Amino acid sequence: MSSEGSAGTLRRRTKPPTSSSNRTSSRLSREDWINAAKTMLVESGIDGVKVDLLAKRMNVTRGSFYWHFEDRDALLDALLHLWEASNTEPMLAAIKAAGARGDREDFDATVGRLWIDETEFDPAFDSAIRDWARTDPDVAEAVHRIDDIRVAAFAEMFKSYGFTGDEAEVRGRIIYYHQVGYYTLGIRESSAERKRLGALYDKVLLY
Repeated sequence: MSSEGSAGTLRRRTKPPTSSSNRTSSRLSREDWINAAKTMLVESGIDGVKVDLLAKRMNVTRGSFYWHFEDRDALLDALLHLWEASNTEPMLAAIKAAGARGDREDFDATVGRLWIDETEFDPAFDSAIRDWARTDPDVAEAVHRIDDIRVAAFAEMFKSYGFTGDEAEVRGRIIYYHQVGYYTLGIRESSAERKRLGALYDKVLLY
């Protein structure tokens, strides 16, 4: 990940800035900047995640940014960590719950709900990270690692349903790749429609 301009030479401030404009901008938290970067990534891609553009969008000076981050790379690292936490931990919890009793009937209320509601899992964020990974080897490595973790979790779920070895692994891949493909193709259906088709998807993917 490359730094923006000469930002890498700037250091974190050791005391609050004194100008009125900087006092206003310093009220922005680290999370505010990360969330703004997330929004920009989804809307404009990684090339849009630049300090100047973010500051302009939030109507603040660059000083607020350098209060919280050493440089743009630090922001990009934080953005990637946000994705790993916010889009993976809820999914892993849902997958674990789906396999807790070894009953396929639990899938819709756990993983199915996660994918349909999209409140704990942000598909647009996931797709934006994948787009970024195409141009950044470090991000690509992170995406591959997280994909492996997610697939492994699904494989364990299928083991709880009675499948073993390669069959559990392949089924884990299929159900995960199916959902990633759904997002990548930009398919948009209403929650009602997705729920209506859910039983058919379950029949194909779970049995």
